[in-house]
Amino acid sequence: MKASSFKRLKAALLCSLVAVFGYAVTGTVESAPAPKKSGDQSAAAAPAPKKETAASATRIDPKDPSSVIYLDTQGRPAGIGDPSKPASQAFKAGMGWHPQALSAAGLPKDKYGLVDWAKLVRQNIISPKASLDPEEEEIPPLKMDVVITAKGDYVSDVIYPHEMHTYWLKCDVCHPSIFVPAKGSNDMTMVGIVQGQWCGRCHGKVAFPLTDCNKCHSAPKKASK
Repeated sequence: MKASSFKRLKAALLCSLVAVFGYAVTGTVESAPAPKKSGDQSAAAAPAPKKETAASATRIDPKDPSSVIYLDTQGRPAGIGDPSKPASQAFKAGMGWHPQALSAAGLPKDKYGLVDWAKLVRQNIISPKASLDPEEEEIPPLKMDVVITAKGDYVSDVIYPHEMHTYWLKCDVCHPSIFVPAKGSNDMTMVGIVQGQWCGRCHGKVAFPLTDCNKCHSAPKKASK
């Protein structure tokens, strides 16, 4: 190879290396952010992430299943209990038949374990309003006992206390549709009462049942001559 040709080849290789090296250096330098002066408005740095304030820390995220709104009173996720069991004893009592639910409330009971509503009244355990209307005048209970003669010779007569009944009910609840307010006008029988007539309209349903005979038949008959 001639010396002139070798010199031309060497120069070409040197130019190629300079070009490649210069491109690499230039690309590296241009890709890096250039330093900005402190006075340059365009050199404002990217805003730093805001710190979480107390208000935002306590904010409830409704999409977060671990939020307190999805927890029960014991801190466990709500709704994971056994759906076949009651949530509590109070819920179980409230879902029961009404007299049974009340029997679990610690109220005084009679010898059959039923709520003794008369005792509740006499001991001033309850004091219900006479009406939902606050302007309605309250009528005091009627203090009048009526003796109902029992038809059997060996069954005590009945003492019907108006006072206890009119404590709960108004007079027109029973008179005259259930009881004709005249002596001897109500031919009552125990069979009819058991079938839901006269006293049986309430007793055995919302009042104490008919199993405690002496609760009503409380006046012994006078000895026959």
